Amino acid sequence: MNSIYTVTQINRYISFRLKEDQVLSGLMIKGEISGFVHHRSGHFYFTLKDEQTQIKAVMFRNFSSRLAFEPENGMSVIVMGSVQVYEASGQYQVYVTDIQPDGIGAAYLATEQLKARLAEEGLFDAALKKPIPDFPARIGVITSKTGAALQDILNIIGRRCPLVEVTVFGCLVQGEYAPDSICEALLQADLYGCDVLICGRGGGSYEDLMAFNSEKVARTAAGLVTPLISAVGHETDTTIIDYVADLRAPTPSAAAELAVPDMEHIKENLRNMGLALDGAAAVLLQRKREALRRYADTLEKLRPEAKLRAVQGSISLMKERLESAMQQYIRICENRVAAAAMRLELLNPMKIMSSGYSLVYRGEALVKSTEQLHEGDNVRIMLSDGYADAVIERTGK
Repeated sequence: MNSIYTVTQINRYISFRLKEDQVLSGLMIKGEISGFVHHRSGHFYFTLKDEQTQIKAVMFRNFSSRLAFEPENGMSVIVMGSVQVYEASGQYQVYVTDIQPDGIGAAYLATEQLKARLAEEGLFDAALKKPIPDFPARIGVITSKTGAALQDILNIIGRRCPLVEVTVFGCLVQGEYAPDSICEALLQADLYGCDVLICGRGGGSYEDLMAFNSEKVARTAAGLVTPLISAVGHETDTTIIDYVADLRAPTPSAAAELAVPDMEHIKENLRNMGLALDGAAAVLLQRKREALRRYADTLEKLRPEAKLRAVQGSISLMKERLESAMQQYIRICENRVAAAAMRLELLNPMKIMSSGYSLVYRGEALVKSTEQLHEGDNVRIMLSDGYADAVIERTGK
């Protein structure tokens, strides 16, 4: 007779058999993450799938906390773990102990994720960049005291601008404790009163430069009051601190050149400026002399004596014109008087009477008609050479 088993017994049996299977206890599975959930407990829950099928997976907090990156939906990964049965539901799933990106390093992926997150927060915004002073008096250098990068920086600053004071804040630039060491040195330098800071190291592998990809270093650099120049690795190397810094230099040597001016160039510029200033001063002086001569000529014209001479000349000319005009006017008047006298002479009744005519007055009135006369009227007859009184005896027509 067949035995009867409970559900618990069956699930426990299957679980036991799966745990005994060596293939399923330490395997690696390649697939794409789907339905990813980062539970508040710290556990990861997701589905691992390929083109044909899928399998549930869980990664507990004691393993997930060790990951350098955050898994995402659609990410192709290789998980390490074992296949077991969750007896409470009778569902088998992969219990994951590690996850590696498929085709890309975990450290690189973690850096890219951190970079994207900090960019979204605005830590890389150009508006936050502080200007690098043109003539710093004190420079702080944050790097390893034993590295070649420090000597390159000191040599270039000493050659280009020996008057600048350089203070070195030594730190670890590689290894597990390097991020904390860099942050401590940055904060120290920021309080020291420097005009500009240079933080970096010489070249190395991607792993060697990882300290400068640290989130802690990035946030510390973003919070500095002093302008910061990043100088990590070679020209082709780029780390997160390069995006946070106020200025990125491709190498430590280039950072030193960007931090201080070249005194020889400044001297040469000053010499050229001096020559240009001398030339400009000479031109300006010549212009002022010419202006002064013009002002002197104008002043001479405005002197009272000169104005008086000008007025006298004007008066003389006006006098001559007035005399000429008066003489002409007198001639015109004389001509007019002569013409009027001639017309008057022609109209003189005495001249008419000399031709045999006479005038008859009765009292004061000129007699113009016989009707004005009556017999016995006394009249006076005016002749060209005198007059004669008469009495009217008779009138007729």
